Amino acid sequence: MQHSLSLLLVEDDASLLEELTIFLSDFFDTIDVSTNAEDAYEKFLSAPYDLIITDIKLPRQDGLSFIEKIKKNSPLQMVIVISAYKEVDYFLKSIELGIYSFLTKPFNSQQLINTMIKATLQINHLHTQQNNSIVILDQNTTYSPSTKALHVNNIAQELTVKEELLLALLVKHVNHFVRNEQIIQEVWQNDTINSSTLRALVKRIRDKLGYDNAIINLKNRGYKLNSTKII
Repeated sequence: MQHSLSLLLVEDDASLLEELTIFLSDFFDTIDVSTNAEDAYEKFLSAPYDLIITDIKLPRQDGLSFIEKIKKNSPLQMVIVISAYKEVDYFLKSIELGIYSFLTKPFNSQQLINTMIKATLQINHLHTQQNNSIVILDQNTTYSPSTKALHVNNIAQELTVKEELLLALLVKHVNHFVRNEQIIQEVWQNDTINSSTLRALVKRIRDKLGYDNAIINLKNRGYKLNSTKII
């Protein structure tokens, strides 16, 4: 089963950024772009991405420092480095940070295609594993993405259709913020829903989850479901 895949592409060369965006649209459903590390990091904090591709030479902050910040926040984030630099120290530092692959400019088109095929296959495999897993939200609270079943103290919790949709969305992006606009579109398919209606729905789910800080909210960031781990 193919999943909807998202990419954050960071490159300060406008023409190359456009070229890569067109090329990578064959592999990713959603592509967000940035021309500097600061903007890219804000995007990373605001939404989860299946893959981040970043250049090393970026204005104000280099790509390796950007990757280091990402890995501290999300150690399992898949990252591919692109660079015109071929020095060994850049490559070794990238490997040390746990990147998925290192590509040098100018690109070999077949190598780029092969890398994207391998990366997206691995991402889809991870999605399938997660969908078949039980998400442990708290010591006594679990959720199954495949059955959309929420259990607290081994007791199944009744969920309305809207509660089920919202919880599934928050679990899909677990430990990342989901913007209000995205929630409203995916749960109600209607952008006229006001924030008080959303808050009421979140409160009902938060009460059913039954543990402190289960769902937190930050202005201009949205809502985040806190989970301890996924098995």
